[in-house]
Amino acid sequence: MNIRRFAIVQFAVLSALAQSPTPDFTALAQHAVQLQQSGNYQAAAESYRELLKLDPSQVATHVNLAIVLVNLGRFEEAIAEYKAADKLLPGDPRIALNLALAYEKSGQIEEAHRRLETLHGAYPHETQSTLLLADCNLQLGNDGRVVELLKPIADQNADNLALAYMLGMALLREHNIAEGQVYLDRILKHGDTAEARFLLGTRMFESGDYPAAAKQFASAAALNPKLPSLQSFYGQSLLLTGDPDGASAAFRLALETNPSDFSANLRLAQILSARRRYAEAFDFAKRAQSLDTQNGEANLVLAQALAGVGRFSEARTYAESAAAEQPKSAEAQHTLADVYAGLDEPAPAERALAKARQLDLTAQATSPGPKPGDVAPDFVLPRSGGAGTVSLHEFRGRSPVVLIFGSYTCANFRVSADALKSLQQRYGAQVPFLLVYIREAHSTADWQTARNEREDISLAPAANMEEKQDHAATCSRKLHLPFPAVVDGMDNTVESAYNAWPSRAFVVSADGRIAYSTRLTELDFHPSELEAVLQRLVSLQGKS
Repeated sequence: MNIRRFAIVQFAVLSALAQSPTPDFTALAQHAVQLQQSGNYQAAAESYRELLKLDPSQVATHVNLAIVLVNLGRFEEAIAEYKAADKLLPGDPRIALNLALAYEKSGQIEEAHRRLETLHGAYPHETQSTLLLADCNLQLGNDGRVVELLKPIADQNADNLALAYMLGMALLREHNIAEGQVYLDRILKHGDTAEARFLLGTRMFESGDYPAAAKQFASAAALNPKLPSLQSFYGQSLLLTGDPDGASAAFRLALETNPSDFSANLRLAQILSARRRYAEAFDFAKRAQSLDTQNGEANLVLAQALAGVGRFSEARTYAESAAAEQPKSAEAQHTLADVYAGLDEPAPAERALAKARQLDLTAQATSPGPKPGDVAPDFVLPRSGGAGTVSLHEFRGRSPVVLIFGSYTCANFRVSADALKSLQQRYGAQVPFLLVYIREAHSTADWQTARNEREDISLAPAANMEEKQDHAATCSRKLHLPFPAVVDGMDNTVESAYNAWPSRAFVVSADGRIAYSTRLTELDFHPSELEAVLQRLVSLQGKS
């Protein structure tokens, strides 16, 4: 069942015969229609083109040719034929609807949306155009407009699953969970389908249960990988559960179906930008920004992509817009500082950097766990794989220390390991690094991420300290960590004190206070920020 498959209005298939001006034309038209009805679209297209050579003024021939071209996936040619028909019979709503549908199928969602808004204004009670307009709005993320279009006609179309799907999805995305559930139940009662699994996943996604959502989306994709919006949601759930590689693949599949998917363009651009693949990120960032010019995230990632390839003059407008649209974003100010520095404007760069640092401190101060300036919670923990213990207070007055909290089953921690090792190689002589091994992020008793399954990483939850010590040793060995590890107790006291699960890094200054903290997700963890803190502390240490 594909409840969002909108049909072409087939008003012209037989009318070609009725309008036949000559016997030769009649015979050829009859043959073309037979080919079309039998599904031989390539031959039908050739026959219709022969008809147009005989008489290019036949509206039905242009429309029929467009219909078979759509079936062949040759959308641009189909659009040209619909436009020719529209010139011959201007204002016909069936031609207008089919033309909009061809734009939608070709991925030109904005143009389809523009034409459908016009058509809906002229024929507000026409169900097919209303449904197609709602579908375009759903793809563009205009959920309020979807509700506005469909809610008034929902009761008299109670058996229309396409309507139930779009209205339920829009309500879910607007966080009207209970109301959306009413419409989604109309689909779920039809049994186990890709759509039903997708909707269950969407419900879990909106409630914040991203691991469960990812599993539902994966099962839906196994049944129908091209279900509209499915891959985009799947990618977002994978990204939120620490699998940016899997997310990237899903976003690319989403964009094959709908190049105008805002979320897929934006998140893929962000992943690529975080990996410093700026040239590749640019196209996706530009597309996202063109879809929502006032979106702060889209302007920010476009500025980062442009700055990353040295196009600082172009990046300036987007960086300044992002900073204005996201006044509390430290990342936006850091990007703005980078752009000003690239333009050799030191004073604005320093102001933006100072504001970024202040915003970093503010963000950390409002996050759970110890705040910048707070005294770091002390601990005494056993070493991994060796005798003795390590206490935090033994560093007091001697040096700063970097505390890294994580477990082997945390994909975000594993991804960040290379950057952390590189920083340790450069600064470890002045600033010791220490891994604090905490409970598994994704043990076999909880849920497995797609990335862990791909990499064959599977650990049961530690039943005792001996097993937790073994997990820590495995982690250090597999990731080739050059710094020592200690193991948090089975009561997770230190993990709780630092609010560190599933992974986090802290810099503790020599006076025992928190100087910096960050989650270790790919989009949150910026090694350059951590390095700037280390440089500052090392410099202060040298002056003391």
